[in-house]
Amino acid sequence: MRYTLAEIAAKVGGEVIGDKNLVLTGINSLEAATAGELSFAEEKFLKKAASSKAGALLVPRKTDDLLQPLIICEQPFRAAGQIMMEVDKAAQVVDYHIDKAATIGKNVSLGDNLHIGPGAVIGDNAVIGDNSRIYANTYIGRGVLVGSDCCIYPGVVIRENCRLGNRVIIHPNSVIGSDGFGFLQVGGCNVKIPQIGSVIIEDDVEIGALCTVNRAALDKTVVGRGTKLDDHVHLGHGVKVGHEGIMCAQVGISGSVSIGNQVMLGPRSGAIDHLKLGDRARLMGNTIAAKDLAGDQDYGGIPAVPAKQALRQMMAATHLPKDRGRLATLEKKVRDLEKLLQLKG
Repeated sequence: MRYTLAEIAAKVGGEVIGDKNLVLTGINSLEAATAGELSFAEEKFLKKAASSKAGALLVPRKTDDLLQPLIICEQPFRAAGQIMMEVDKAAQVVDYHIDKAATIGKNVSLGDNLHIGPGAVIGDNAVIGDNSRIYANTYIGRGVLVGSDCCIYPGVVIRENCRLGNRVIIHPNSVIGSDGFGFLQVGGCNVKIPQIGSVIIEDDVEIGALCTVNRAALDKTVVGRGTKLDDHVHLGHGVKVGHEGIMCAQVGISGSVSIGNQVMLGPRSGAIDHLKLGDRARLMGNTIAAKDLAGDQDYGGIPAVPAKQALRQMMAATHLPKDRGRLATLEKKVRDLEKLLQLKG
């Protein structure tokens, strides 16, 4: 990164206060930024920003305490994100070529400007779109379609006949299209039910490291456009996820669950099979849906209930040890009274 303050302001739509020609070579947190770096502060952090050593700041307004050059913008965090994307692009520059140590199958359609790293395997009849990066030791199975501008990091496995849209990012060691957990007990034995469906990952989806998206038994498992999965997320077979969802680490979704648009699932939350979560439903961490949940609400607890009710239940649970002691005391008093009444009788 090497931009003048004026260039940064132009990128984020901000107004410069101070030296427009100041050159900055990085972006960092308020605490760690140095004189050559940019930082940012939302309204609630403006006092803290006054003590930052950053060379310049993205802020929502000027205050008397801020002596550094400033860029005034409505959403400093979002503006910082735009600059961070520029830095990331520079860091991700790769040599676009197909490595000699990659294995390319028969009838593979390869787009323009590709990077396919050493040890990568591309199966027969696969399609790889323009400008995509397939890093070392990945496996792209038979008949897989990978769209344009995708980034598939090392160790990723995408099994046969799965489809990825454009601008999909999959982080290391995730598996797309592994068999769904389908078994039938016959005569005391677990008999495998073939999982012959597929997985569709739509445009602009990002999947974290060590995630698993199972293929459907017959139909499709779908992750809708713009949805983001954190690390260690598991989606069972036949799950349908709407667009622009958020799933934090260790979310687990059982088979055939239908998840609406813009649903947010906190860490270690999940849903049992065949449920429906409405649009914009939000599950707190450690929440398990055990029945259909309406959209536009917050939920918590096991099983999931409206968040306010869940918080009351949790608060009540903290009083249980004390209440147990009180109950034991009351029981003893009742027994003593009963004995006294018997003696008087």
